[in-house]
Amino acid sequence: MTKSEQKQYFLADNLKAILVSLISVVAVTLLLGAVMFLFVREQEENRASEILNNVRSVFRDAEMTLDYLNALPYESCGKDNLAEMRKTLFRSRFVKEIGFYQDDALVCSTYLGILEEPLATDEPDFYTKLDDAFWINTPLQLFDKQATGTIVKRGRYNAVLDMDSIIGYSYIQDWQLFYNGDQFYHMAGNPVLVDSTLSQQDMDARTGYFSLQFILCDERYTSTCLQVKSDHGRVLDLHLGKLVLFVFVMLMTAALTHMITFNYLRRRRSLESRVSKGLREHKFYSLYQPFVDLQSGKVIGCEVLSRFKDEFGPIYPDEFIPQIKEQDMTWEFTVDMITKAMNDLNDNPDIPEGFKVSFNLFPFDFTRDSCLNLDFVLDMNIKNFKLVLEITEDEQIATQSAAKHIKSLKSKGFLFAIDDFGVGYSNLGQLKTLNCDYLKIDRSFVMDMEENSIRSSLIPHIVSIADGLDVELIAEGVENLEQLNELKGLKIGFGQGWLFGKPQSVNALAKTVQETL
Repeated sequence: MTKSEQKQYFLADNLKAILVSLISVVAVTLLLGAVMFLFVREQEENRASEILNNVRSVFRDAEMTLDYLNALPYESCGKDNLAEMRKTLFRSRFVKEIGFYQDDALVCSTYLGILEEPLATDEPDFYTKLDDAFWINTPLQLFDKQATGTIVKRGRYNAVLDMDSIIGYSYIQDWQLFYNGDQFYHMAGNPVLVDSTLSQQDMDARTGYFSLQFILCDERYTSTCLQVKSDHGRVLDLHLGKLVLFVFVMLMTAALTHMITFNYLRRRRSLESRVSKGLREHKFYSLYQPFVDLQSGKVIGCEVLSRFKDEFGPIYPDEFIPQIKEQDMTWEFTVDMITKAMNDLNDNPDIPEGFKVSFNLFPFDFTRDSCLNLDFVLDMNIKNFKLVLEITEDEQIATQSAAKHIKSLKSKGFLFAIDDFGVGYSNLGQLKTLNCDYLKIDRSFVMDMEENSIRSSLIPHIVSIADGLDVELIAEGVENLEQLNELKGLKIGFGQGWLFGKPQSVNALAKTVQETL
């Protein structure tokens, strides 16, 4: 590249970076504003959910307590019944008093014992959908009506709930807990936020997405709801430091955008040049990662991996692979990779005959009639290697032309493997059509095995799929003995990963093979 061309590229990249920088100032401002609002909104919703969850814990505890007592056979308030009530109260977390009713009158309680005269109770404030009677902030007999509490009655028993210690108090009451059933009733918080029964339309209207005013209702006790109208002063005090930080990040991002964009454009152009030159001058080389028979521990094959390094340093596969695709040099790259690997493996006397050798191919190449002429590989296969062609799951291999090419290559003795199985495009119908020989379980499934994640729990299902298709499984990314033992327990045949060997030279591979014989 001449100095004049370098100057032109420099000017063009600089102008592009300036334009991107100007756009980023507006975009980052809008983005950070939205992020800040969503963050505050999420914090407020979490706060509201915590209040509702606490209320649900109290109600659920009371529900289980009353259900247990009502299941007992007591029809009167004898010593046995009273003793059982006291034991139940001791086990409960949020119930602080239990009473027993006969003929709709309170005849005994855990604190007062058996009453000399039954006490009639006032009409409840409301009934829930579960037919529980609720009294809110009602005077309590055990304190001579000098204290109030929330009482719930189900069947023959009632329970005084410890609501205050769960909901707590706040100088800024910007929320209201209320019952919104057949009738409305204020339960706690600010009593003036909601003052009447709300229809679903009213509920939706008070839950604006771009507002800090919203209503949440409990999932189990659906008529118990919380109206929140966040106090702006409190929110500002709470998030002032974050707001300053976001503004600082916005300004720094805008200032750095020009530099980052400019460097990226220059690096991208340099990358294109280096990859193109490397393809022309055959500077790519191969490394080999062994895969083993998990039951015997023997190295029975390897995957051929391409690498690149020139005078400026290495370029990694996640960088040069997209460049090869962009330059439409995938087939030339594949032929060069296979040729070098076959020469390396044939020339090393310690690589045994019948060794499995796996090559990665681009799915797109299977759609072109002019490509995939791999007869030259058969001519080079003097050690009768079992040649495996790996294809990443991709919609391009679902075409009729791809299926035709795969069938043709299989008739010549090539084996096929679906790489990164479980995270790509393939479905069962496609797998049956392709008639592959191996499925390679993506490393993400194996790496999550120790955490018992949902992803790792899918491995047995993959084993079932493989059994149904009559194909072998190769687990990628095996890094420790715990993963190995679990995979062996699942009857997975082969494994590949750093536990058995990193990508290595052909001589190192030969040494690894000999050590496992």
